[in-house]
Amino acid sequence: MASSTVAPGSTQQSIEVETKLPARHDEEGINNQIAAIHVTGDGGFDAQSLFLVVENILKHTAPIFGSFAPGTQASLGNFEDMTPSAYFSSPSCILKQISCKMDGHALGEANAHETTLSILQMLSSYSWDARAVMTLAAFALGYGEFCFLMQIHVSDQLAKSLACLKRLPFLVEQKWLQKHQQALAELINLINIAIEVIKCIFEFGKLPNYGRENVPSLTESSEHIPMDVYWVIRTVVGCSAHMTSVTSNIGVLAVDLSSLAYNLDQILNKLRVQLKICKQQIEETETEAYQMLGNLLQINPTIAELFMVLCFGKSNVQPLIDGSTEVSFDVLMHKHVLLLISGPDISDNDLRTLKQLHKEIGNRGKIVWIPIVEQATVDMERRFWSRGSEVPLYIVQRFLPLPGIKFIKEEWHFTSEPIVVVINPKVRVEQCVSLAQIEGINSFPCFRKKRIDVLVDGICSCTGKYLGVHLRTYKCCCRY
Repeated sequence: MASSTVAPGSTQQSIEVETKLPARHDEEGINNQIAAIHVTGDGGFDAQSLFLVVENILKHTAPIFGSFAPGTQASLGNFEDMTPSAYFSSPSCILKQISCKMDGHALGEANAHETTLSILQMLSSYSWDARAVMTLAAFALGYGEFCFLMQIHVSDQLAKSLACLKRLPFLVEQKWLQKHQQALAELINLINIAIEVIKCIFEFGKLPNYGRENVPSLTESSEHIPMDVYWVIRTVVGCSAHMTSVTSNIGVLAVDLSSLAYNLDQILNKLRVQLKICKQQIEETETEAYQMLGNLLQINPTIAELFMVLCFGKSNVQPLIDGSTEVSFDVLMHKHVLLLISGPDISDNDLRTLKQLHKEIGNRGKIVWIPIVEQATVDMERRFWSRGSEVPLYIVQRFLPLPGIKFIKEEWHFTSEPIVVVINPKVRVEQCVSLAQIEGINSFPCFRKKRIDVLVDGICSCTGKYLGVHLRTYKCCCRY
């Protein structure tokens, strides 16, 4: 599993190695090295499913180890297995490569650091959270195999032969695992902390990103995630070496897990505090936008003010996109504006409806697409802009969660299906309708009224010519 080392407390003669973690001032240098390792992937790998598999493995190994070394048993929660996505495919080849890197690293903190950077570089096409999970999975692969053979090697001939290659009978007969209960307990405790840190990192990724101006703590925390991932991987590298030392009985002192545990525990506490602050700021942003929108629609705002509060909050307002051109919100003034509110991908049928609607409305109104995005990916954004180019409409330049999402869901009843919200020239909400229910321009009373006016104007014009009289006053009476 890792280089040849032995656990603290071994009864055999030991070779001392440096076990202290880098001083705090060394983190700047480490951070610079980490920053040079860019994420080149688009986050498409299903790290969450892999994490569920790893958790399942570690849950089942705890009681197995506990049966041979009672002091090591530690609960990882309930034992109900979690099911990964049906489309999940394990990156088994990459996990083996990570295992080889951990197996081959030499003694000493400098080498552990180099091994960690090497793993980060090897996984540069994956997101930061995926790198942490994949390293933990590589450890779980060897660790789980060891525990599984411990459990069945007595009753299964194939397992017995495999266990012989791993010296399991010797470890059990000599009560070697019992002698190192404390070392194993430290390892299991450290893996538990690593799991909790990864859960926190996942949770950060699920929070709506309303931008630095609206949720400053989320931006600051996200910027530090690479360093947190570095320490998770470095910890797993240490655990791998520790496990090898305990199971090999070769008389070399392993990495000091207590120092790693202290460091990772500090990171975990920090992440939990940051999560709490981020959630508070997110709630404040949503509540403030909700209240402002409610108040704004009771007065006479400009259309630009409505979009600012709805889509941007305290962030800088970006112009609308019209094809490949940026345009001001002034193009929407004194017109009926149809807000298309939907996810970043809409169906071909919805596109046809929008094209027909745009044709029928003409210059009497404008359609503006507001994408509702929870977790953006590069592929998703690319698909969105491709779809947007197929219909002559304006697009809000904001492929991020909207501060006004609470208002959109509670007041305009948006769930997941596309809706159209009609804003009149006085910036009042006139209508909210599902896109699926729209049957051309007749679905909008505001435009039907305009068609009647056109008909009346035509009748009055013809009558005026026939009678030779000026009917401007009559036309006004008809209209109002």
